[in-house]
Amino acid sequence: MTDTLLQELSNTDLDWMITHGKRSHIPEGHQLLDSRNGTDSIYVLIEGKFDLSFVPFVDSHAQKTSIGQLTQGEIVGIGPLFGRPEINCITTAEPSLVMSMSVSELQAKLREDIAFAAHFHRAIAIMLSDRLRRIFEDPERIRFWGERSVKEVLSVFGELRDSDVDWLASFGATEAIAADKVLLQAGRPVDALYVLLDGQMSISSPGGKFNPLYLCFSGLENSTRDQKAFATLSKGSMPGIISFLDFRPLPVTIRAVKESLVYAVPRQTLVTKLQADNSFASRFYRLIAIEILELLHTVSTRLVDPHSDAGPPDIEEHDEELDMEDLQQMSEGAKKFNWMLSQLGVTQDG
Repeated sequence: MTDTLLQELSNTDLDWMITHGKRSHIPEGHQLLDSRNGTDSIYVLIEGKFDLSFVPFVDSHAQKTSIGQLTQGEIVGIGPLFGRPEINCITTAEPSLVMSMSVSELQAKLREDIAFAAHFHRAIAIMLSDRLRRIFEDPERIRFWGERSVKEVLSVFGELRDSDVDWLASFGATEAIAADKVLLQAGRPVDALYVLLDGQMSISSPGGKFNPLYLCFSGLENSTRDQKAFATLSKGSMPGIISFLDFRPLPVTIRAVKESLVYAVPRQTLVTKLQADNSFASRFYRLIAIEILELLHTVSTRLVDPHSDAGPPDIEEHDEELDMEDLQQMSEGAKKFNWMLSQLGVTQDG
């Protein structure tokens, strides 16, 4: 069970959701969401359990890969809320009570009620972060990434206003990270918001059961030796973001693949800003939710189903078709990111 909604939303927020939501009982085995079909609703699981699985978009006949189960308090159908496709299939694992809400109605509420938006976006970011954390803490399920090209992920910066970018650029510091140097170590807390300005970094995980105390006190050399990378981060990514939200030890190690440049905003400085400025907080937590959602999508394509005898599916790289709105968002995000680089005195070629 997760109490995230009850912890993050106010009574006024909860009353609005209750008033505008529709409760229904769903039998076991019912497919609530399918990643290959669109949805106009999000669902809050009030009682019961959901099976969460992933199906590659490139093959409509591919077998589902189990990701795990969600318990009461979780929200599903999040992708369309942020203008992203739904990446998961959701099936009830037992008779369940859910509350559905219209995506368009919720989006309108988020636009007109800044305080609600700040609370709701933070709650969603925390939920997505927890799902990603559970995958990272079971690294045997993730296939080695191997050599591959990476794409810049600057589109999320389109969520910010110019004033937001100016503020971020005013309260942090840049740091050069040498090739093969560890930026963030598994088992340690994350004490700053990091933005990868240039270069490339890898995500790797220690094998076996996640034990943050052992990882922390065994020393950097022992705890990060021979870890295989299963994902890469490119310019515009935010290394360690899942532990920035909840203060819990980071379940993965972030290492520079080549010489890189990062920008760090101290946690307490940013937390103070988020508490004092709901407008900034609503945009910041929305950006973080999208960043984690996209990383969750990437990692989901590398999962092996522990209950299947079949080998992992072959996921081919492909270019997804982008509509004009996607292209505009990418362009706007790149413009904001480049403005941040100019404010920091960083040249475009790093």
